[in-house]
Amino acid sequence: MDTRDSQLSERDRAEIERSAEEARKIVLKEVDRSQIDRYLNPPRDTPFALEYAFYLLGDIRGKTVLDFGCGTGENAVPLVKRGARVIGMDISPDLIALARKRLSDVNLEARLEVGSAYDTGLPDESVDVIFCIALIHHLDIARVVREMLRVLAKDGVVILQEPVRFSRTYSFLRSLLPAHENISEFEHPLTREELGALTEGFEVREPRYFRLPFVPLVSRVVPAVGSTAWRFDHWILRNFRPVERYATVVTMKLQK
Repeated sequence: MDTRDSQLSERDRAEIERSAEEARKIVLKEVDRSQIDRYLNPPRDTPFALEYAFYLLGDIRGKTVLDFGCGTGENAVPLVKRGARVIGMDISPDLIALARKRLSDVNLEARLEVGSAYDTGLPDESVDVIFCIALIHHLDIARVVREMLRVLAKDGVVILQEPVRFSRTYSFLRSLLPAHENISEFEHPLTREELGALTEGFEVREPRYFRLPFVPLVSRVVPAVGSTAWRFDHWILRNFRPVERYATVVTMKLQK
């Protein structure tokens, strides 16, 4: 896909260029089997957001799963291992190339394509599950929701995980800190209103919030205790529900 294509929006071109820069920095390492196994049958009460997303999948054997914004294929590997027919799609040719190599390295197969989240080219109602991890905050919400509803089967589900920022106080404090590297000007954590627009037209099931602001801070400063920080985060959010407004990640199932 040529980034100069007149059909691509400024936002699309920015995302392709950002992804190309990201891809240049990635060196695929030998597969750590433990980092695959943890997603094959995770528990419901896991303290980790991505494990919970994989829990919400349930039994996907024989189902068509669209790994939406598949990146380098990290999630496609456990999806295939769990018996799904996986379609991995990303707007970045560079990331799709890495995804192909990743699956080849572990002798797994998936259908990997360069494509737009707004116009996937997939037939109507052809997908049983859309697995969508940290994608939509890059996109025009209304357009991507229309495409998801179009390709999703009548009883299909979306497994969704997105960064969120509901607290205005925290948003202000975070704005005073330096931005992360390689962040597009178009992406931002979803507000409560944007999350509402994203979930409109679906039945929201089993939502959970994760990652209070101290978790990434502790994980960066003292990486050895990162897992402990996530577990403490889980304990706080389970026992003090009002603090959910300060969480920075939401994971949920959306039923069509």
